Amino acid sequence: MKGSFIMSALSVIKSIWKVINLIREIFLNLIFLIIIILTFSVIALVKETQKQEIIPQYGTLVLDIEGVVVDNTLYGDEIYALQSKIYGKKVNTSRENSLFELTQKIAQATADPKITSMVLKLDHFVGADVSSLQYIGKYLTKFSKANKPIYAYGSNFNQSQYYLASYADKIYLTPLGSVNVYGLATNNLYYKTLLDNLKINTHVFRVGTYKSAIEPFIRDDMSEEAKSNTTRWLTLMWNNYLQDISTQRKKADTQLVPTPETMLTNLKVANGNMAQYAMSNGLVDEIASSYQFESELNQQHQISIYDYQLKSKDTNLDSDNGSNKPLIAVVFVNGTITDGENSSNIAGSQDIVEQLRKIRKNLNKHNTQAIVLRVNSPGGSVDASEAIRSELEALRDYQIPVVISMGGMAASGGYWISTASDYIVASPNTITGSIGIFGIIPTFEKSLSHIGVYSDGVTTSPLASNNFAQDLPTEMNQLIQLNIDSGYQTFISLVSKARNMTTEQVDKIGQGQVWLGSEASKIGLVDKLGDFDDAIETAATLANLTDYEIDWQKPKGNWFNAFYSNMIAMLPKSTAEIFFEQLPEAKQLKQHVSLWNKFNDPQNRYIYCLNCADVR
Repeated sequence: MKGSFIMSALSVIKSIWKVINLIREIFLNLIFLIIIILTFSVIALVKETQKQEIIPQYGTLVLDIEGVVVDNTLYGDEIYALQSKIYGKKVNTSRENSLFELTQKIAQATADPKITSMVLKLDHFVGADVSSLQYIGKYLTKFSKANKPIYAYGSNFNQSQYYLASYADKIYLTPLGSVNVYGLATNNLYYKTLLDNLKINTHVFRVGTYKSAIEPFIRDDMSEEAKSNTTRWLTLMWNNYLQDISTQRKKADTQLVPTPETMLTNLKVANGNMAQYAMSNGLVDEIASSYQFESELNQQHQISIYDYQLKSKDTNLDSDNGSNKPLIAVVFVNGTITDGENSSNIAGSQDIVEQLRKIRKNLNKHNTQAIVLRVNSPGGSVDASEAIRSELEALRDYQIPVVISMGGMAASGGYWISTASDYIVASPNTITGSIGIFGIIPTFEKSLSHIGVYSDGVTTSPLASNNFAQDLPTEMNQLIQLNIDSGYQTFISLVSKARNMTTEQVDKIGQGQVWLGSEASKIGLVDKLGDFDDAIETAATLANLTDYEIDWQKPKGNWFNAFYSNMIAMLPKSTAEIFFEQLPEAKQLKQHVSLWNKFNDPQNRYIYCLNCADVR
C-alpha cells in the first residue's frame, strides 16, 4: 500500500514536471522567435536606411540643426535614420552633430554652384560652446563672401542660436518671438548639508587654492576664491561674445544687449512685446510669420543640411591610403577622461591609447607624418590622462610632430595630456588651465551606525583595510594626501618642462586657476590663438608638408547602446519625468551622478575642472 502511494506520488510529480518543461520550452521558443523577428526587422530597417533617397542637391541649404554640436560623434547618421524609420521624423534635441562634418558641408556648399543661398532655422538647436560657434561662424562668413545670401528665421533665439543668426544678412523673427541674449552663467549644486544629513563622512584631499571641483561636497556655496576666478574668465568670454555679435550686426553691443534697467525701460516702451523690442534694438531685421518668410524666399527648393551629401571625405586608417599622400592623423579627446571605452561625453583612455598606438605601429604603412590631438575635456582621472600623455610622448620619440587643438575646453586633465606636444593652439574662448589635483573618498560608518549596522575586524596594518563602513585611519589619510601632493608636483613639473617655465612660475598660475585662451596665450600656457584649421596648418608646417590628407580617427562606440538609449529617450514620458527635466538643475544633477560613477582612478586622484563643465 505504501509502495503504491509512493509510485502514485512520483507519477504526479513526473506529470507536473512534464507540464513545467513544456511551458518552459514554449516560453523559450517564443523568446527565440521574437529575437529572430526583431533581428530580421532591424536588418531590414538598416538596409532600408542604407538606400539613399535621391534628394535633389540644389537650391537653398537649410541649416536646421537638431540637438547639440560636439567635436566628434560616436555614432553616424544611420542611427538617427533608423530611429526615424521606427518613430517617424520627430525632432531629436538629444542628437549630437559633428562640428567638422557641419563645417565641411558648409565649405562644400560655398563652392557648389547649385547651392544659391542658406537659411538658418535653429529653433531645435540646443547649443554649442563659444569656440565651436566661432568656428561655424568662420565658415558662414566664407559662404556669405561667395555672394550667397544667408537668412535666419526663428521664434525664440537662445544665445547659441542668435550667435549663428548674427552671421545672416537678414534675421526674421516670428510676431510672438523673442531674442534671449542676456549673459553667461555657471552654477553648481552643493551637497554638504545633504551629506551631513545622510551622515556621510566625506574625506577630501586637494592641492590648489582654486581647485573648486570638490567644493560641492564640502560647502553649501561657492568659495570667494572660486567666485573671483570664475567671474574673471566668464566676464571675458561674455565680452568676446558681445564683440562678435556686435561686429556681425554692425551695431554697438550696448544697443544689442543693454543693461537690465535700460532693457526693461525699452521693453515697457514696446508694451512688453519682445518681438517689437528685438526689432527696435536692432537684434532682428524683420518680424514675419512662417508663411510670409517662405513667400519672401520665392518658394525656392530647400535641402536640409542632413540631406546634403558630402561628395568626398578625408581618409581613415581603416581604409587604404590609395594615393599614398602623407597623412595628418586627427585624434579626439572629447569629454571626461576615464579608464575604459569612449561613450557619450566620455573620453575613454583605453580607446584613445589604442588609436594612438595603432598610428605609431603603422607610421610607415600609412605614411602618417603628424598628429593633431583635438582636446575638448574638463579632465578626469590622473591614470587615464597619463596613459594618453605617455602614448603621445612615444609618438614624439619617432619624430612625429604632435599639435594640440584645444576646443571649447582643455582644462585640468585636458591640459595634462596637452603637455606632451610640440605646439598648442587654443581658441580665444577655450577654457583651460585648472592645474591642480584632488581626491575624494566617502565613508559611511555614521550612516550605518545610525541604523544599527557596525563594521569590525582585524588587520595587520592600518593601511590594509579598505572598508567604507569605517572611518579612514589617520595613516591612510596621510598616505593619500602625500600622494595628492606628489601628483601636483608631477603636474607642475610636466607643465614646467613643456612650457619652458620654472615650477614656481607654473605654481603661481596653477593652484587650480582657470584661464581663458586669450589669457593663457599671455601667460605662456598656449603657443597660438586660432582654431582647428590653424592647428592642421601648424602640424603640416612642423612636418614640412604641402600636399597631405587628413586622417580622421573615428572613436569606436557601441551603436546598439546608442540606439537603445535614444529609443528609450524618445518613448513617451510620465508627468513626473517631464516636470523633473524642466527643473533648471536637473541636467546638472544627472551629470554629477554620472561623473562620480565614472571616476574610477585606482589611487583616487583626479584632475578635473567642475566649474568649467556647464556654462550657459
